[in-house]
Amino acid sequence: MNYYLFIPFFIIILFFLPIKLEARVSFNVLNFSGVVGVFLYRKKLLHQQFWIKGKKIITQNENEIETKEMDFNSQEIIFIETLTEEIKDKTRLKEMTLFYNIGVGDAFLSSMVAGLVNFVVTSFFTNVKNQKPTATLSLNDTISYNREVCQFALTLVLSISLFDILYSFLHSIVLSRRKAYLKKIENGKNCQKTA
Repeated sequence: MNYYLFIPFFIIILFFLPIKLEARVSFNVLNFSGVVGVFLYRKKLLHQQFWIKGKKIITQNENEIETKEMDFNSQEIIFIETLTEEIKDKTRLKEMTLFYNIGVGDAFLSSMVAGLVNFVVTSFFTNVKNQKPTATLSLNDTISYNREVCQFALTLVLSISLFDILYSFLHSIVLSRRKAYLKKIENGKNCQKTA
């Protein structure tokens, strides 16, 4: 029996077998700052801080001193949007946990705002549950009655195959370049109209 035939068989199984990804995002609305982390089987792949300043995003890796500044219409942002759209339908949502801490400085107003946020989040969770019925959804809320604070954090546990990741990545590169090219053409036409 030829055992070398098992090598392509195992490669194909690894390529199409779903892998477990965990994404964590936290955002402070008052400071317009946050952190993004991506983990593969609890091993850190990405951990980045970001700040939103006007129409730009400033990013910094966990262990680096240098920051990178990106415009909202930059190639990187268009690529991230396209990749998110491509991967969204190919992933299987296993768990979603939303954490938030809200306070407006007044106990009554803080509880009213938290009640409104709970209503919006449970409506969103109902919509997600209709589309992904096997997903586990949970909400952890904290109300700071006497402080002004507005922080959100989201943890997602996803299942996706390596093939879908590679296909989405390559397809997103092509689509984002096309979108960036079309935006340049559109901006060029707008500049000619104003001149």
